[in-house]
Amino acid sequence: MATHRPSSLALITAYAAILLPLSLTSGGGVSAFSRPQSHHPNKATIPSCPPPISMPVWSLSCPIPFPTQELSSSSMSILTFVTPVSVSSPKLWAVSLYKTSLTRCSFLGVTNRGEEYNDIPSTASSVTTTSGSAYSVRRRDSMGEAGLLPGGVDGAVGWRVTGEYRRPGSKPLGSTQGVGILQLLSPKQSKLVPILGKMPGWDGGALMKKEECAKIGHEWVAVGSDEEEEQFEVLPHCASYIQIKLKRVTDGGDHDVCIVQVTKNGVWDDVNKTVFWLEEGDQQQQPALDSTAALYSGQLRDEGII
Repeated sequence: MATHRPSSLALITAYAAILLPLSLTSGGGVSAFSRPQSHHPNKATIPSCPPPISMPVWSLSCPIPFPTQELSSSSMSILTFVTPVSVSSPKLWAVSLYKTSLTRCSFLGVTNRGEEYNDIPSTASSVTTTSGSAYSVRRRDSMGEAGLLPGGVDGAVGWRVTGEYRRPGSKPLGSTQGVGILQLLSPKQSKLVPILGKMPGWDGGALMKKEECAKIGHEWVAVGSDEEEEQFEVLPHCASYIQIKLKRVTDGGDHDVCIVQVTKNGVWDDVNKTVFWLEEGDQQQQPALDSTAALYSGQLRDEGII
């Protein structure tokens, strides 16, 4: 039987089919015999949290509506999670408040630092209230808006309290909850951050904050509102003052995210030592506030405060 030797072209083709994949693999290519190389960066270079962003630094001042906290009439704390969320009227902002802070509890009318202020039952535990301690409660309807139901909250589960909280025998609170003043701090007020942001307000801490601010030349000043009866205490010489009123609340983990309505804008009046509330036309003439006029968290990092 005659044998046929393969031609040179056939041998070259066979060798190429074997050697070409091997050469691609050794050079970083992909072949049927190799596992695809991962193109993801080294895990050590992936940040475990978002990068720090320089944010405006605010202080929220609101009345303390609890009879047990009469050593100070106001609570103040430091906020950086503050942003506008609408353009047209009514102007709405989102303000994130740490759940255990006295300022958050005072603003929402929650008397205990660990107590939830419910908007949606599925995202937080039920509010526990004393019988007859509230005049009205809220719950979500099918469109997501909070509907108001008159009457008490006896037996209600998962509804948030929006009426007035009163302990037996205590005086009426009026409309002191759900209102406050956002104060945009100036670059020269960075020393206030450890006092207002790191000292707890409970158990007499609110009064201690007030005293410590006065020691470094930032004594709290009582101001009123033109149309309302509320009295607020504010820091002098802030870059801006924004009066707010609570609209609704949603759960934000360790914070409550409050949607608030801006009711007034003001600037510090150094002659009369009070806040001058601006009219609508005056507000449009306000210059934009950048890091030269307002305190930003980047400055706090540079100064080693945070």
